[in-house]
Amino acid sequence: MGQVSSSVNYPLLARVYLDLQHLRMAVEARMRRLTSLPEDVEAYRLLSALHSRLLSEEKSWLEQVKALLKGHPIWQYCEKVKGLGPVAAMTFLGFINPHEAASAGKVWAYFGLTPESKLRSGKRASFNPEAKGRAWLITRNVLMARDEYYTPLYQKKKEYYMQRMGRFIEHPEECPEYEECMRRLKAKASRLRRAPKKPPCRAHIDNRAKRWLTKLILSHALQIMREAEGLDTSNLKTHRGYIPPP
Repeated sequence: MGQVSSSVNYPLLARVYLDLQHLRMAVEARMRRLTSLPEDVEAYRLLSALHSRLLSEEKSWLEQVKALLKGHPIWQYCEKVKGLGPVAAMTFLGFINPHEAASAGKVWAYFGLTPESKLRSGKRASFNPEAKGRAWLITRNVLMARDEYYTPLYQKKKEYYMQRMGRFIEHPEECPEYEECMRRLKAKASRLRRAPKKPPCRAHIDNRAKRWLTKLILSHALQIMREAEGLDTSNLKTHRGYIPPP
């Protein structure tokens, strides 16, 4: 197991990298919008130059931070799991505070993975939308890489949900979430001026399994980070249905 240096502010380094990455992606989005506007050639040239500088800074920062992260247990965890890497390590370090979160539930709430975590018009989000988006990307990457530890767990959970909810695929009206689902489908159909689509029950089952896996990965990251800091992890290990990190 690696060592955690008390002289290194890992969360700060991680968030600076993620901020650099976010800014570079924002510039890329602006550039895509300008490609169809020939009168903005000069603006595109300037943005392209800025993008090159940001990309260079992002890569340089990543290499420097990687040198410091290699002694951290969370880095070793991300090296062990297929689909994870330095960006995942910095996502964990940048968004999970092991000193404040003694239980997985607090991390899940921060990442928007609890029933109460919903965006409501006119109200401030009770969770971090950026963290939630990055967590979903982490899960997607793990599944795309077919990690030997997490992929079978996801498949088993998906089979479990299929047994419980499979009948809703042919009979969506029996699903307890049918009315809410149809409300969203009808609202979207109204905006696009078309007929509402059939409830995507099969996708709901898959999303539930992915949501479960996302929560599991985050709980593992929290456990590893708390252990690295010498903090108590009994709340995590005594949780019902506890599954240890790989």
